[in-house]
Amino acid sequence: CWSGETNAFAAPHPTDPIPAVFSAAIAGVLDHLPAASLLLNPTVNSYKRLVPGWFAPINATWGYENRSCAVRAIRSSRPEMWRFECRRPGADANPYLALAAVAASAADGIRRTLKPPPPVEGDAYARPDLPELPGSLEAALRAFDEDQLLRRGLGERFSEYYATSRAWELKAWRETVTDWERERYERSV
Repeated sequence: CWSGETNAFAAPHPTDPIPAVFSAAIAGVLDHLPAASLLLNPTVNSYKRLVPGWFAPINATWGYENRSCAVRAIRSSRPEMWRFECRRPGADANPYLALAAVAASAADGIRRTLKPPPPVEGDAYARPDLPELPGSLEAALRAFDEDQLLRRGLGERFSEYYATSRAWELKAWRETVTDWERERYERSV
């Protein structure tokens, strides 16, 4: 994301529109974010924090310095500081896999010269018209299975293995009876 010694994401002035390569990278991340959620939010519990108002993004959005969006574009008076932040990963994500998913997504956006939707201003949580991101591990697994470009970007062999590991995680979760279920249903079943 550099052009010679210059940050390719930087514009001459902090209030200028973002350069085409920067917007293409953001568009690529947004395009693959539903599928990338499998790596960014890899467990059943990951999705418990992905609810409106909990400071974790729930829709495929971007904005300038907007912390309610999934992708936050950061501009600066210092060109080397222009960058984006993908706000979707949880603390349970493997940082190497999360970075690989975001990098593969951004690279695909740059390669295909994608264009993002307009930036969101204000509270993205309050916008029901925006594209939702997976709200469960099951939904993320379905999105990952359907996104062949991201799977190829990460490597088919890895993608197949990783999807299998997340399907196994779902199976283990479905087969577990929790204390809450025992307490709640012991008298009615």
